[in-house]
Amino acid sequence: MSLLNCHSNGDVIVRKAAVGGAFYPAEVGALQREIHKHLNGNDSPVSPPQLMISPHAGYVYSGPVAGKGYATLDKKVSTVILIGPTHHHPFSGISIPDVDYYETPLGQIPLDTGLVAELHKNSLVGARPPAHVREHCLEVQLPFLQEVLHSFSIVPILAGRVDPEPVADLLLPFVNETTVVIASSDLAHVTSFEKCKSLDQQTLASIISMNISGPIEACGATPIRVVMHLATHLGLKPHLLDARNSQEILPRPHADYVVGYASIVFPRSSGPTSTRSVDYQSYLLRLARQALETCVKGGPPPNPGTPPQKAQQVAGCFVTLKSRGNLRGCIGTIVGYKPLYRGIIDNACNAALKDHRFGPVRPQELAAIKIEISVLTAPEEIFYGSAQDLLDKINAGTDGIILNSGSRQSTYLPQVWQQMPDKVRFLESLSLKGGMPKDGWKSAQVKRYHAVHFEEK
Repeated sequence: MSLLNCHSNGDVIVRKAAVGGAFYPAEVGALQREIHKHLNGNDSPVSPPQLMISPHAGYVYSGPVAGKGYATLDKKVSTVILIGPTHHHPFSGISIPDVDYYETPLGQIPLDTGLVAELHKNSLVGARPPAHVREHCLEVQLPFLQEVLHSFSIVPILAGRVDPEPVADLLLPFVNETTVVIASSDLAHVTSFEKCKSLDQQTLASIISMNISGPIEACGATPIRVVMHLATHLGLKPHLLDARNSQEILPRPHADYVVGYASIVFPRSSGPTSTRSVDYQSYLLRLARQALETCVKGGPPPNPGTPPQKAQQVAGCFVTLKSRGNLRGCIGTIVGYKPLYRGIIDNACNAALKDHRFGPVRPQELAAIKIEISVLTAPEEIFYGSAQDLLDKINAGTDGIILNSGSRQSTYLPQVWQQMPDKVRFLESLSLKGGMPKDGWKSAQVKRYHAVHFEEK
């Protein structure tokens, strides 16, 4: 990848600062003084956070609010997952740039390349180079991190048009005691002080009450909701440190543009009530493995024990079996009609024994088989007026697609976009899979869904 504001040193690609001298001082000494001015005197009684919401405006405006949150970070944090909105380049899914380092006047920060590589395996994730060229929302967080933390790497994520819950599910397995997730977002952007205060109060009420579907007036509403989903899975509660707007921080006579800022942290939970979604995913993978091995060996279905709450929800799911990287079976249900854990047991056995494209899995094959699970959202119909209209409405890489024509139906999971990124080829192949004419997609009923995908290591 080549970004306009990147430079390459041999095989190393560095994302250079884009807003130094504009959003924050470009001179090292001035930048350090500015940051410590906002950090000093902000000792908070809250425990170090696992999650945080921090503003991203110019430091003269948002710095005093951002400093409240950064002063609470555990200096031993070694990985920071940053997620912010795309301001300049719309896209679907989430984007992590193909770079090795981010650079600010305070030096270079390495990406966590191992974690980035794992995330890129998911169909939600792309690189989208143009989105990162001018984007400031992640960059302005970095100098604060450089002054607070000892040694760390980052995972810089921009969120486009995407459901925040699958993004949270994707990130959750990587959140641990040495990781912090920061949602970068300002709040209301309006023309009057009174309107800004009113909208910010509604937004803060939604966040503090953990009403994920409630009103959130913010440029980073999606990153904020991602953090709220993570907090729900982790059993963490929000703590508001500060909330002010640009007129309260730096008053201007007759200001006709007012922006709100908030610093909200989710302190780590030390109690036993935290229910991690990583346990839910690990539970389902273990259950699928048990079902696969017992049914192939002719034994009874496994005892599911007491499933985690998320595993008890009704949802569509697919279980995919791969042997040395090759497909060995895949069976699933698009629409859920039974608890998820039960669907995983049934689909694991059916993928092993009833996929008509393959013979039954034999016991001697089990050691080489890896299991992948996809949990689906409820399908929604895509209404379109022409073939081109349908192509424009489909989001390649993130949409699972269902075609229905009479009694014929076929679907491809979102992962299939990795093999067929061209929309027309994707839909033609899906039409043929369902026994329709090659161009059957142009007149079929079309539905979309999304999938949370995880697999055995």
